[in-house]
Amino acid sequence: MLDFQRYQTAFTAHIRDPKANPKPEGVNTKRMAVYKHGVFNNIFESVSICFPVCQNVLGKRKWLQLCKLFFAQHASHTPLFREIPEAFLDFINAQDLTQLKLPAFIPQLAHYEWAELGISHMPAANQALSNTTDLLNERPVLTGAHLLLAYDYPVQMISKKIQLTEQTKTYILMFRNSAFKIKFVELNVVTFELLKLIKNNAVSGYQALMQKTPNHIMCRLGLEMY
Repeated sequence: MLDFQRYQTAFTAHIRDPKANPKPEGVNTKRMAVYKHGVFNNIFESVSICFPVCQNVLGKRKWLQLCKLFFAQHASHTPLFREIPEAFLDFINAQDLTQLKLPAFIPQLAHYEWAELGISHMPAANQALSNTTDLLNERPVLTGAHLLLAYDYPVQMISKKIQLTEQTKTYILMFRNSAFKIKFVELNVVTFELLKLIKNNAVSGYQALMQKTPNHIMCRLGLEMY
């Protein structure tokens, strides 16, 4: 490694984790502090904006500690600030929650919050349904900007005051509408499975119902069983 490479490595290591890595010799302390605060604050703000509920649930002190740990340890491979929240999500999923004293629902809550950002950057759908589309006999089409989400916790209900620790299977359709606003719909398991089938296969609404819907529900819908 060349001298300037060693210097750069020591310089960036000190920025990421000043306690574990000494400041390179000859660097002014005040100038070094500008780099440390500037770089960390950019990362901290990018993460905090995307995960406001996680931040409120954990509290300011715990959230700051978690972000500092991410800044010091996680090897991010993106130069784009809008991709930093996804790197933070990968970081959380790799942690020992017990050791960090984080609630078990935090990784799924973080994913739910990140999903809104993810959908906001998805391309628009190439297909659209008209008001005259026969959803039963024709092929239903989901908007391109959507995610079908399945969680072990009711993440949409969690807040600083409401922290549900018991596992409850939760299914959500999150999508971007024509006004570019992010919406979500809570689903039951049957509807979730139907939408998955419609999304991944070229089937009509009737064919999807025949494969995924229990007999007693089909009877309520007035569809003939074979």
